[in-house]
Amino acid sequence: MIQFDNVSFRYGHEDQMSKGERGVEHISFSVKPGQCLVLCGRSGCGKSTILRLVNGLAPSFFSGSLSGTIRVSGQSPSDLLPEARTRLMGVVFQDPRSQFFMDNVRDELAFSAENLGIAPHEIMIRINKQAAELGISHLLDRSLNQLSSGQKQLVAITAASVLSPPLLILDEPTANLDHNATQALLDALIKLKQAGTTLVISEHRLHALIPVADTFVYMEEGRISDSWTKDVFLQLTYSDIRSYGLRHPDMSTAITSAHAETAAAVEPALEGRKLAFHYRRNGDGIHNLNITLPKGSVTALTGENGAGKTTLCKILCGLLRQRGGTVLSRGIPLSTNQRRASSYLVMQDADYQLYADSVGNEIMLGRQMNEQLRERAYAALDAFGLRQLQERHPASLSGGEKQRVTMAAAYCSDAELIVLDEPTSGLDGDGVLKVALWARQLAEAGKTVIMITHDLILAELACDQVIELSKQKRSEKL
Repeated sequence: MIQFDNVSFRYGHEDQMSKGERGVEHISFSVKPGQCLVLCGRSGCGKSTILRLVNGLAPSFFSGSLSGTIRVSGQSPSDLLPEARTRLMGVVFQDPRSQFFMDNVRDELAFSAENLGIAPHEIMIRINKQAAELGISHLLDRSLNQLSSGQKQLVAITAASVLSPPLLILDEPTANLDHNATQALLDALIKLKQAGTTLVISEHRLHALIPVADTFVYMEEGRISDSWTKDVFLQLTYSDIRSYGLRHPDMSTAITSAHAETAAAVEPALEGRKLAFHYRRNGDGIHNLNITLPKGSVTALTGENGAGKTTLCKILCGLLRQRGGTVLSRGIPLSTNQRRASSYLVMQDADYQLYADSVGNEIMLGRQMNEQLRERAYAALDAFGLRQLQERHPASLSGGEKQRVTMAAAYCSDAELIVLDEPTSGLDGDGVLKVALWARQLAEAGKTVIMITHDLILAELACDQVIELSKQKRSEKL
C-alpha cells in the first residue's frame, strides 16, 4: 500500500533551502495493505512530515524540496486529483478544527460523500453506522462550535472513515480523548483493520495502540532510528525506552513521591461553592459543584469529554461568570475581574494564544522587560527545551512545540492560579516528565495549579489531588 524509497524532504522555497526547516532525511519503509504502522518519537522529530508526504500535502501544499520515491497504492500521492485522494485515504490532522468545512456534525460527516455524488440515502446509512461505531450518535445534530476538543477529534475521525477508504492516516488521534472514547476509537480501528484498511498513525500514547499496531517506527531528528514489531515493543520496559523519550505505563515510577500529600490544614487558595453553569443550547454544564484548591498544590481535573472541565476552569479564571454559587479566596468572594487578574489559562489549542513573531517574544509578550524577567524567560526556554527555537515563528512549530511555548509563557507570568488544559496532549515521554516537574516547581513556589487532563500518568507524577467530573444536564430553562 505504501512504499518510501530513500525519501528526503526539507521545507522552504528553493532559494531558501539552506535555511529551510528540517523535514526528513533518507526515509525508507513499506506498509502492506491491512497493516498498521505507528510512528513515534520526540516532538518535532518528523512524524507529521511523514504523514504529509503520505497524504500528498508535502510538497503540494507545504512547499519544499523532495527527493526519493513515494508510492501510495502504486501512485505518487502529490499527483493525485482531489477526488482520487478522497477515495483512497482519510486523514485526521492533529488539530481537527482545521479540517472542518460545515457548521454541524451531520453535515460535516456528509461533506466528502456529497462531493463524490453518493446517493443521499447511502450517505445517511454510512453516517449513522460510523457515528454509532465511534459513539457520537448523540452529537449528530450539534454545532461543531459547541463541542469539546475531544468531541471534535472524534467527529474528525468519524468523517475520515465514513467513505471506508483503504488508507486511514491519523495524527495524534488519542491526544484529547478520555478512556471510554479512546476505547471506542480502538474498537473502530480494529474493525477497520479487519476489513482491510491500512492505518498509519503518529502517536505518543503508544501502549493504547497495542491491539491494532503491527510495527512501531521510531524517528529521531528527521531519520528512522529504530523499529519494533508489536510483540517486541510490548516487552520493552521503561528502562529500555527511557533514552528514546517515549511514554510508558510505568513512567510514574521515574519520579518517586517527592511531593508530600496535601495536608487538610493547608490554607485554601481558591474555593468554589455550589457552582453552576449550563449552556442554554444543550443543557450541558456543571451543577451544585464544590471544589477546594489548597495553596501550593497541583490538582488533576479529569472526567469524560464534555463533562464540564474546561467550563469549570473558565469560571475559576473569571473567563465565565457562574450562574450560581460563589468563588472565594480566603473566605472572600472574588469578582470575575479579580479572578482574571490573578490567573493564567494555558489553552488546549495553542494556536489560540500565540501572537508574537518569535518564540522568545511570545514568552515575554505584554510584559515590561527587566533583568528579572529576562532571567525568568531564559529559565523557561531551558525548562521547556526551547532555547534553539527562540528565533522561530510559533506558527512554524509542531503541535507539541507550540504547547511548550504557551507553558513557558505561563511560567513567566505572575499569576497565582495557573490552569493547564491538556498540557501533555502532543507531548512525548520526556515532555510529560518536564510538565510534571514544572508543575511541582510552581506549587513549591506557592502557585496553585490545575491540570485538565486525561493523562493518568501525568496525574500520578505531579498531582496532590484528583477530581473527576461526570456529565451533568439540566432540562429546565435558565
